[in-house]
Amino acid sequence: MANTLWLITGISDTLTGIEVVDLPPLTWLGSFIVTSTIAWILVLHIDGLYKDRRKLNDKLMHDHLTQALSRSFLEVKLNEAIFRIKNSDINRLVVCIFDVDNFKNINDNYGHSSGDVLLKNITEIVKRHLSPGDCVARLGGDEFVILFSDYHSALKASDIVEQIRQAIASTIFKAKAHTFSTTCSFGIVNILSEGDLAEDPAHDILSTADEALYTAKSLGKNTIRSIGYHD
Repeated sequence: MANTLWLITGISDTLTGIEVVDLPPLTWLGSFIVTSTIAWILVLHIDGLYKDRRKLNDKLMHDHLTQALSRSFLEVKLNEAIFRIKNSDINRLVVCIFDVDNFKNINDNYGHSSGDVLLKNITEIVKRHLSPGDCVARLGGDEFVILFSDYHSALKASDIVEQIRQAIASTIFKAKAHTFSTTCSFGIVNILSEGDLAEDPAHDILSTADEALYTAKSLGKNTIRSIGYHD
């Protein structure tokens, strides 16, 4: 009863400004409880806002299916790498575009859910071969980009891509009742100096890597085509 009386008088005094009971300690206690309650509500609200913001950032940064980087965030990472080339002694960047050979046949034969499982598994394989400074992003469909922005991994990017190619080709993928294998084709572009960069370098680099991928496809698939920028 005493606690209830203290709470009622404190809340009444705080909200109305009218002293219900002339007992200052009770008023102070009620004011303290009300203030603490309001503060706690605000803390919970702010924490909820931060959680919502983190979820939104995650959606913007990552592809929802594969958890590779999103296409929009890839552009951010690629432009950051280009900026480093222009403004530091780091003068090497390697970009690789790859896709799944005959991906449509997998969807047609085993269903789109099997295709989704395949894309997620391939992303995991790629991530296992990358250093923390590198990343893989999904352009869309079955097409991905590997960004070798770490100087040391960029030096051996072709070897890393070959390891990824072999790992994918040797894996038996499982989706529901189906088991199947597949291969990927890769197009690599090497940027060796700032002088190589065009006026719109990010778009130009991706276009050049895509041309290398097209050449790899024409050579029989399950292969790698590596070219220098502006070759």
